[in-house]
Amino acid sequence: MMADWLRRPDSTELSEAVLDRKASDFLALAARLATPRGEGEIRRLRHEAATALVAGRLADADKALAQAELKAIDGSGDLSALPAERRLLIGENRADRASLSFLRMTPEAYREAAARYGEAAALIGLADLGRSSSAALEQAKVLARISADFGGREGYDAAVSALRSLIEGIDSRAEPIAFSGAHKALAAALEDIADSAGEVDRRVDALVHCRAGLRDLRREDAPLLWRGLMLRFGKLAVTIGEEREDDALLEEAIGALARLLAQWQRSEEEAGWLEAEQTMARARASLGGRRNDLALLERAFNGFNRVSEAIDRAGEPLRWADLQDRIGGVLTAMGERYSEPVVLEEAIAAFGGALKERRRETMPLLWAKSSVNQALAMIRLAERCHDPAMTHDALSRIATAIAALHGAGLATDAMALQKRLATVPAFIRAATPAQSRSA
Repeated sequence: MMADWLRRPDSTELSEAVLDRKASDFLALAARLATPRGEGEIRRLRHEAATALVAGRLADADKALAQAELKAIDGSGDLSALPAERRLLIGENRADRASLSFLRMTPEAYREAAARYGEAAALIGLADLGRSSSAALEQAKVLARISADFGGREGYDAAVSALRSLIEGIDSRAEPIAFSGAHKALAAALEDIADSAGEVDRRVDALVHCRAGLRDLRREDAPLLWRGLMLRFGKLAVTIGEEREDDALLEEAIGALARLLAQWQRSEEEAGWLEAEQTMARARASLGGRRNDLALLERAFNGFNRVSEAIDRAGEPLRWADLQDRIGGVLTAMGERYSEPVVLEEAIAAFGGALKERRRETMPLLWAKSSVNQALAMIRLAERCHDPAMTHDALSRIATAIAALHGAGLATDAMALQKRLATVPAFIRAATPAQSRSA
């Protein structure tokens, strides 16, 4: 599977996320081929394909599946005349061949897989509308993975087009699960375009499709799909709400995520549960900071802290650092309401924790952001404690961070951080080192 990638002249190291996805793809196909289907010779050939797959002989596995397909067709010149059960067997066998093509790490193999899934959807057709829609949905997902795994946006655009066509052909009330699954996949593709191409309006489109997917979907009918849609809706709503300072959307996100967590046991899927908890804490932090709402800020702090305590710092150092930075931000906002300096001291310590993982030499932008965040908390504490030495130290840190960004060719980001000085009291801004003001 990996040999195709390694043979590429511009081959780069495979990310852990890609390896995880390919491992899941392999295990899912191996499990399907291990399940007996068909009779006699067809079953034997599928077993032969399963054996070849496990041995890494992908070409032999495809050959065996092709022979099984021919045996199922049995010389028929009109597949539509075959019994529904036989058409279903042929179509699902073609879908397994698509999954087999998808194991190969080349764009061409992915395109072959997408074509085969399309053929599978057509072969199954009216024999089973649900499974036909599932094959069409897999086709779109494979198209999106062309862009996700190899770059560019060709695959995303093709996936969006395929999914829009699929949605138009599905009756949401007759096939609510297929309808919702297609909307979820379309939302994912649109969000990927927003992230990769900077087309932020695509996130708004993605949010619309999340709403559409949830409209007729009952949690008890497809709990995993419902959870996935609710989580994606919440994450999108928080991101858009923060960008647009839309309090109503942030409130809606908090409500949706609270509903999700209330019906989701942490033991069922801890990683997803923690992601929902972290997203809700982020929404509460944003809303609480703008409204100066101490209750929201305290709940945000508790949420971030729960997630921070649950994740493995060694395994996810950047996520842990992001949580420390967010905890520091919440504590800084809370410190405005508390007279005791300990809250601001804890904020400074939290930013210090983030800086242990966000190193200047490897990630200058994140290092600079946490450095400035820590310095601003220090200024608040120095103002309260009447400590001019701490103020001078904080201002020097800000100047160093902004200068470092300019040195790393990140002038736009440096200007954005410079604007943060607007939150500093005027008499302290006047004392800001010239290096920082001119940066």
